[in-house]
Amino acid sequence: MRERPAGGNVPSARAGDPLAECLARVARHFDTPFAPAMLHSSLAMGADGLLPWHQSGPALELLGLNYEERRARKLPLDASLYPMIVRTADDSIVLLLDRNDSDVLAWHPGTEQEHWTPADGFADKQGLTLLSVEGDPTAMRDAGQPWHRKARQHWFWSEITKRRREFWPVLLASVVINLLAVALPIFTMNVYDRVIPNRADASLWVLAIGVLIAFALEFALRRARTDVLDGISRDLDISLSQKIYSRVMATPLAEKSGHTGNLVARVSEYAVLRDFFASTTVVLVVDVAFLVIFVGFIAIIAGPLAFVPLLAITGMALLGLYLQRKAGDAARDAQADYGLQQTQLVESITGLETLKSIAGEGEMLGRWRRLSDMASRSQKRLREVNSTAIGAASTFQQFSTIALVIGGYYLFDAGIITMGAIIAIVMLSSRALAPAGQLAYLLTRWRQARETLDSIERLWDQPDERRMGSASLPPQVRSASVELRDVSFAYPGANTASLSNINLTIRPGERIAIIGRVAAGKSTLGRVISGLFEPSSGAMLVDGIDSKQYRPHDLRREFRFVAQDSNLFSGSIKDNLSLASSRASEEQLIAALRKVGADRYLSRDAGGFDRVVGEGGRQLSGGQRNFLALARAFVAPSKLLFLDEPSGAMDAQTERLFIQCLSQNLTTDQTLIVSTHRPALFQLCERVIVIDGGRIAADGPKDEVIRNVGMRTDG
Repeated sequence: MRERPAGGNVPSARAGDPLAECLARVARHFDTPFAPAMLHSSLAMGADGLLPWHQSGPALELLGLNYEERRARKLPLDASLYPMIVRTADDSIVLLLDRNDSDVLAWHPGTEQEHWTPADGFADKQGLTLLSVEGDPTAMRDAGQPWHRKARQHWFWSEITKRRREFWPVLLASVVINLLAVALPIFTMNVYDRVIPNRADASLWVLAIGVLIAFALEFALRRARTDVLDGISRDLDISLSQKIYSRVMATPLAEKSGHTGNLVARVSEYAVLRDFFASTTVVLVVDVAFLVIFVGFIAIIAGPLAFVPLLAITGMALLGLYLQRKAGDAARDAQADYGLQQTQLVESITGLETLKSIAGEGEMLGRWRRLSDMASRSQKRLREVNSTAIGAASTFQQFSTIALVIGGYYLFDAGIITMGAIIAIVMLSSRALAPAGQLAYLLTRWRQARETLDSIERLWDQPDERRMGSASLPPQVRSASVELRDVSFAYPGANTASLSNINLTIRPGERIAIIGRVAAGKSTLGRVISGLFEPSSGAMLVDGIDSKQYRPHDLRREFRFVAQDSNLFSGSIKDNLSLASSRASEEQLIAALRKVGADRYLSRDAGGFDRVVGEGGRQLSGGQRNFLALARAFVAPSKLLFLDEPSGAMDAQTERLFIQCLSQNLTTDQTLIVSTHRPALFQLCERVIVIDGGRIAADGPKDEVIRNVGMRTDG
């Protein structure tokens, strides 16, 4: 038996989440760092806020562990398959760490110690879902790498190879289908050469029944193959879309570059890869392999005439290789033009009110027309290449048929082959050249798929927040003291820095107002402090520890930033509030609304929490959106709040209510930082910082700084 750690408390995991607790225990078993917050931020959570079973595989990949899932009615005897996470028919989950001849070492979520129990007690006629886990054999080589060791695995090919066993039935079905394809040529040849000359009616019906059975079997196999491929494609669709979406979410904000439409187009194009590799290619591999068999049959029947389809196949392959280069250039241009179209479409839809208010529809329509013209030209080039491949394949097949008929005539005249043989070799040639024609077309499609793969691959070239922070034991925020030492920040590609040499100390529980001109750097400073941006130079210390040792998600969970234009998302008010904590109760949501005075506005609405906010919160007023965004920051506890122009959309009376509610609900150890132009908010603060040109121009007690700023303004 393998060694295992002694019993004890499992690594921190969200209480009441059985799968997460099992994963934490597995991580401790393999001495792998475990971050519950990162797990819940990187995976698709269920509607109940718990980690669902279908996320167990991606979760283990995040932990850098290998796994294999299977179904069985009882536990396997092989001890090397343990530890194993088991889900029973009633959806209960248990972790089995080891086994001997008759017992297994079980650990149940929510308990402290594991215990030995009879293995037969887990037998279930309805079946068990078993998830065998093993450590990554390359972990020692990756000891200096971040904890997300599976990042080195390719995001796409790993999903294909993971399902390699599912492809075997498809390959087997394709083999049988191709073998059955020989039935029709053999039937035709025998009817012409034996049945008709001998008027053998009985033989005719025997052969007919046999070939009809072959047709029925072929139809059934094709249908089954399609169903299996559809299942594989569906699973790939879900897995790949989650991987790509998760990778987009894990990209640091400061690294988000390029057009939004390009990103949207890039994310949506993974379907091209899925269809290319999961269906078309798998079937074609077998079909192309059977080219040799079909040509071999022609050689057996008609000898030298086998060279005719061989020459046609060679010509198709060479043409495909030539066209795929042209297809690559056309696909690259089409992809770029499509991205520009998507960018304008996204901007036009989100900014439709602005366009209408300035009567700019005509100008944008003109731009759309020009972009559409460019896109149609590049798509036309791509279609021309594809249609050339398809047309050329058809032409090769026609010439091959003519050559076989002519050659067959001379062989028939010489008494070498029969009339039935001529018809049979023509049919076999058509069957052989069909996948060859697809291969020519597929080579052009390959370049398009390759361009798509390279395009999505660029997402993985960007930094990944899930790999940031200490790999072994990331610190946790305790008191939330913050110190900035010569911190500068510049957006990627910007010529000037938004922040320059900022030196600042923020003590726990302080109340600070930040003021300054427009574009002075106030909001950028808030995003750096909150962990949304990482300093370009200098250092930020949290509780005396460099912020780079913290995982970004852990830092942002304690440091909340509320932008002046915070986004709302389609759904209800409750849906938007619950984004901050999916397991928050209704009482917690109401308490969050009360802390900013938003409960009064909600109580007047008949829809209450179920009120639909519309896309981007468009069915709410600006003030309501502002209140909802502020309340969302209070759903889960935090140690530091940075509010960027929180009362910008409020009237004076509403602002007074907001200030009153906020001052009454802040705890003494909770730090508040407010970026504002509104003097009324100063009553919340004791310290004022003035930012000018990305630098700190003044910092001190509120009354002193305001007096000095006033003197400079007057003078």
